[in-house]
Amino acid sequence: MKGQAVQRIGVLFSRLSGYMAACLKALKERYDVELLVVRHAPAREAPFEARHFDWIGALYDRDGMSETDLSAVVEAFDPDVLLIAGWVDPAYLQVARSLRKRGRTVVAGSDGQWNGSLRQRIGQLMAPWYLHTAVDVLWVAGERQRQLASRLGFRGEQCWSGYYACDWQRFADVYDPAATRPQAFLFVGRYVAVKGIDVLVDAYRRYRDLVDEPWPLLCAGTGEARALLAGQEGILDKGFVQPDVLPALMREAAAFILPSRREPWGVVVQEAAASGLPLLCSDACGAAVHLLQDGYNGFLFEAGNARHLAHCMVNMTNASPEEWGAMSARSHQLSKQYTPQRWADTFVRGVVSYRSDH
Repeated sequence: MKGQAVQRIGVLFSRLSGYMAACLKALKERYDVELLVVRHAPAREAPFEARHFDWIGALYDRDGMSETDLSAVVEAFDPDVLLIAGWVDPAYLQVARSLRKRGRTVVAGSDGQWNGSLRQRIGQLMAPWYLHTAVDVLWVAGERQRQLASRLGFRGEQCWSGYYACDWQRFADVYDPAATRPQAFLFVGRYVAVKGIDVLVDAYRRYRDLVDEPWPLLCAGTGEARALLAGQEGILDKGFVQPDVLPALMREAAAFILPSRREPWGVVVQEAAASGLPLLCSDACGAAVHLLQDGYNGFLFEAGNARHLAHCMVNMTNASPEEWGAMSARSHQLSKQYTPQRWADTFVRGVVSYRSDH
């Protein structure tokens, strides 16, 4: 396969999202490739409708699929490149090892951050046998993920950046520097503890006590902690919003909040930035490293610290129109780092370059 163009790409994914579908669509349209996509069913907290993926001709559900069935589907497609989501599915890795032995290039996406846990340290020791036998390249989301990749032995040409990109143009179309936005905060995400939904509610109550004219808080999502939002003064629960409706919701707010306790990346941060929203993110958010500069286009706060978030909300509320406009423009500019088109280029050019040296 050395030196040949990319023609057939097998994608073994976890749960397919609207933004990843946009990236795969850009890949297909930009390079006229054939795609085979295997994915797990959508999560209850993120019920993406099937219409977002119906353009994919060869789309299979991983759930209920045996390892033998999976292998047979991939073998019949005979991809020259394989893209897998991480390394948590042993069957995906087994297929990858089989293809790699036949000279196919295998790329694995990674959004994990290095935390020094016992599990990660064991992973370091096992990587030469468990990962390097199945994967040629780790495609990481950003700098924190690159640190993990390096510890697993993937460096230089074996590590790419920019694994995630939002459907940038869809959100950029919302950005209008001359428009006046409704004064409101917006949260988009699953209503679960790891997303810090309880911290958000607590912080918002504190915030309302600190200002004379508090902004309302719009929340879009679903999940087991939804009851925390019910009956809270100033909070409006919009429920789960489909990807093609989300840009319009971004237009209804003047700042975006992501209070996650743990957030490997957070594509929604880029979606908000592309829409021209100043950002308020916890320091756990991997995307904030690249998309949020504290005091420049928003504010960074300590994960789990409701008091700190409340004061950041006050700072946002007290910003002058000129200060808000500057932060909005800076968010939009920073969002341009990642697009589906650049994602497609990174993948294809990276594969071609890697093959030329191997």
